[in-house]
Amino acid sequence: GSPKMPKKGGKGKGKKEAKGEEGVELTDAEKTAKANLRIEALERELVQRTDIMNRSIAAHNEMRQRQAELMQDFDKEKTDTFAITADMTRQYKAMQEELLKRLNVLESTIQEQKDQLELARQANEDLRRSKDQELANKDAQIADLKQKMEDMAIEFGDMLKDTLDKMSEKIEATSSEWDKDTGVDVQKKLDDFNIGSMTT
Repeated sequence: GSPKMPKKGGKGKGKKEAKGEEGVELTDAEKTAKANLRIEALERELVQRTDIMNRSIAAHNEMRQRQAELMQDFDKEKTDTFAITADMTRQYKAMQEELLKRLNVLESTIQEQKDQLELARQANEDLRRSKDQELANKDAQIADLKQKMEDMAIEFGDMLKDTLDKMSEKIEATSSEWDKDTGVDVQKKLDDFNIGSMTT
């Protein structure tokens, strides 16, 4: 492929040169020299392009290597992040379970204290009611005794009045008969009165 390109180029150049030099044909030596110059130029261009291509391939390879390293770093970071996240999740769950246990213990303790307080309050209420009932019973007993004492005082007063009334009647009866009787009868009446008083 390469040898044809210089011929075409040389031929084309030859025509132009021929025209430029008023139709003078180039010699074989000149054609060969021009072809060599063209080959050298193409070789230099090929070297340049090869160098550019090699640089591009190297840059591309470097970029792919960098990309592979980045992907590797990313995978490692992702793995590390996953491990850290899993560890933090375990720690969080452990802390949550510990806090829940402590919360349950505290709630249980609070409920137990509430129950004890309620029992104490109930016992205090029962004791207060018992004492109130006891005081009410004593008040009732005192009131009952007072009523009995009052009743006994009234009854005793009635009995005393009745006794005094009877004694007054006997005294009056004796006095009226005393006025009528004299001598031995008076002595007999006194004896009867004494006997009657004793029997009464």
